[in-house]
Amino acid sequence: MWALRNFVLMTVLGLMGTSTTSHAQEETVQQHLRFYGHFSPTMLYVNDGVSGKAYVADNSNSGGRIGVWYEGPFGNHTLKGNLEFSLGVRPSASINQIYTPPLFDWQAQSIRKAEAIIETERWGKFSVGQGSMGSDGVTESDLSGTGLANYVGIRDVAGGFFFRTASGTLSSVSIKDAFPTFDGGRSVRVRWDSPEIKFGILGSLKFVGSVGQEEIEKNVTFNDALQDMGLFYRNSVGQFAMAGSAGVSIAEVQGAGQSPQFAGSFSLLHHPTGVNATFAGGHRDNGGAYGYLKLGIRRDFFGIGESAFSLDVYEAQDAIASGSRSVSFGLGLVQNVERMNLDFFLGYRKHKYSGTGVVDHRDVDSVMFGVRWVFRRLEKHRSIFEGLWQT
Repeated sequence: MWALRNFVLMTVLGLMGTSTTSHAQEETVQQHLRFYGHFSPTMLYVNDGVSGKAYVADNSNSGGRIGVWYEGPFGNHTLKGNLEFSLGVRPSASINQIYTPPLFDWQAQSIRKAEAIIETERWGKFSVGQGSMGSDGVTESDLSGTGLANYVGIRDVAGGFFFRTASGTLSSVSIKDAFPTFDGGRSVRVRWDSPEIKFGILGSLKFVGSVGQEEIEKNVTFNDALQDMGLFYRNSVGQFAMAGSAGVSIAEVQGAGQSPQFAGSFSLLHHPTGVNATFAGGHRDNGGAYGYLKLGIRRDFFGIGESAFSLDVYEAQDAIASGSRSVSFGLGLVQNVERMNLDFFLGYRKHKYSGTGVVDHRDVDSVMFGVRWVFRRLEKHRSIFEGLWQT
């Protein structure tokens, strides 16, 4: 699969290079090449019940990246290419009490995406290379506007940290393992996206399926679902916006073989008030189940961009072992400054875990604040669905 990814990488680079060789086509090239990216410097403070410490990191809720899209004609169809790289800045999810990665590690940069896509009007899109699996983002239908500060991906803020027992000893249970989402990730894969099926005022729907192979690299999002399907829905009617998604997959679980899993989410926003609600949940055979609820409000209170605030709660059963319980409460605040393409964020989260034995565990609290600078948006005009299901 390394050969497949490298082949796609060279193909996409070749397409981009070819597109810039003709001066006569310069105007068209400008329309077909689009660079984008963002940077999310963050201060993260974590207290594990014994001690607290602050860290400088990249916000793993929306990790820093840079990329380029190519788009051009391919007969009667459209050929697209996407290259995307992480910035190599220490991810917040990689820090723990035992090890703190270097703040910047050039060798830790990873290729997030390297894919070629053929898009047809009748048959949908066909993608090959490294990119999102079909179930990537199915738990992230979230219209709250606070995804930078808090969302269902509890593990992305302080996922590397371990819970301490009541005596203060580090346990083997990490936040990452105690708070699963059963969402898809990125892999070298082949993927098909159906054409968007529109139902008028009932909204639109699309199906996605993919088959992939895992490549474990430093700072590449781990994905253990390598055969999956996803269903994505969105609608804006009257005073309401709605988004929903669901996915089923076969997870390759280390030491346990294959385990079927499913997950999904739904979000509802009332435009006039900005009040919103988001629900998510999932289940894995022999891997537990969880539910997630978020309530929030988003409005332009100050005339500079949207302000968004939310409260959420997450509970998982049997994620670590039969009878274990994981609970988290969080709040998030995001302030957009539209003219400067800046998003300021502040998030707080409490993590609680109880095992199956007599050993109690101390709570872990985290606080993070920072700013995301978007230096080229993928969409020219902001919409309520901007960034949905993008990771």
